[in-house]
Amino acid sequence: MIVASYVNRDRIRLKIASVYASVPPKAAQPGPPELGKTRDVSIVAPWALSALPECLRQTYEATGSHAYVSAHLPAGYELQPSGTVLTYSDCIITTSGKDVLVRRGKDRFSVSAPSELFRKGSSIALIHDAGARSVLRIYQPAPPSL
Repeated sequence: MIVASYVNRDRIRLKIASVYASVPPKAAQPGPPELGKTRDVSIVAPWALSALPECLRQTYEATGSHAYVSAHLPAGYELQPSGTVLTYSDCIITTSGKDVLVRRGKDRFSVSAPSELFRKGSSIALIHDAGARSVLRIYQPAPPSL
């Protein structure tokens, strides 16, 4: 079969024709597009601190019941009361009731309730409860960038 198509290749002709299609005109644009416009970010997520590696680096994570993750919190961490404000690089972390709020420039991140923030020296730990499942995350300050 390969020989037959090779032998008959000169008899195969393809004809390609032009096709015209009419398209209705676009509606007028209201003005020039705004280039470089940035929008503020507002996120509610238990992993919000992990999304900011310029400020904090996650070093540990444990998942399980609240009792399980509380038992894995290293000794020496103290629960931070409501109204505590911590600054890491250009991130500002504030505890508000059972919420933890993070601001970085105009961006806002929130770890929804119930959450607990702990601190030991420059290290922080966050326990977030979601029903029967809890997550412990421990963070160290990010090294200064050169």
